Amino acid sequence: MGFLKTLFGGREETPEEKNKKQRERNFDVLKYDGLRAFKTGEVKYAIQCFREAVAIRNEAETVSYLAEALLTDGQAEEARHTLELLAEEHPDNIGIRLAMTRADEMLEDYTRMDEDCQKALLINDQHAPALYRAAIAKHALHDDLNAVVMLTQAILLSPDMNAAYLLRAKVLGGMGSPKEAETDIDHLLAVLDAEQDSMTEEAVMMKAALRLQQGDTDTAIAYYNKVKTQNPLMREAYTGLATAYTAGRQLDKALATLDEALEIMPDFSEGYKERGRIKLMLNDKAGATDDLKKALESSPESSKQWDGQFSNIEQSMNEQYKSRNPYGF
Repeated sequence: MGFLKTLFGGREETPEEKNKKQRERNFDVLKYDGLRAFKTGEVKYAIQCFREAVAIRNEAETVSYLAEALLTDGQAEEARHTLELLAEEHPDNIGIRLAMTRADEMLEDYTRMDEDCQKALLINDQHAPALYRAAIAKHALHDDLNAVVMLTQAILLSPDMNAAYLLRAKVLGGMGSPKEAETDIDHLLAVLDAEQDSMTEEAVMMKAALRLQQGDTDTAIAYYNKVKTQNPLMREAYTGLATAYTAGRQLDKALATLDEALEIMPDFSEGYKERGRIKLMLNDKAGATDDLKKALESSPESSKQWDGQFSNIEQSMNEQYKSRNPYGF
């Protein structure tokens, strides 16, 4: 066989060449099997495939697939490290920087998120998604004025960026500007497809909270009821509705709302706390105490947090309520 290859101008492959071709074939199989697995929701298997592929050839595209799969699987620290190495090779790739900010947000490291956003904006300061991500970091760091500025810039650059309107409304509401916040929410409610856009529910909840914040309890009640009807497992809709009923001095309806919620969701700690607060307002201290105990039992983390803090039920319920923001901002 070797003689014939030589005679006709051919050459037998060396073991090294054969090994290189096999490795390339293995790389392709692993890369595209990983993509198939990722698209079908087999994320852990996809991660395994991408890791093996990258071990064969450190290709930027495959490394980015690995980072995306790690983020999807909640492995934010490894994802960020992977992206950091990739960013060193591709310093002008804004997409890599924005992916790093997702890892930062998952790790709740908003200082580092802010830094990564600023690096992304150095690449392109007119990039709407980068401005939006930077606003998330600024808001988390309590720099709400700059958050609003960045969100406004993002909206001017990309008027159909609904997430930016929603976040700006949230920030403005928290800054004590409910009317300005409501303008953004009304815009969203006008453009969102209620049946297809998952953001609609959040926008309706915020509309209710803003109406409540401005003393319009009847409209707030109508919006909270709308969410509760569409999603009977939306816990915040029940507490929001109960708060609105309480603000309107309809304590019986507030209790009935929370009774309904706790019948459907017996592990709803916040529901017990809110019902206990209302019972305390009705001077039912025994009922309030019982609900506080149930709240602690249904939320072991809260139990540890409150352990030894409260000896007086009235003090405990009042202080817990004062620590809450009934408007959701």
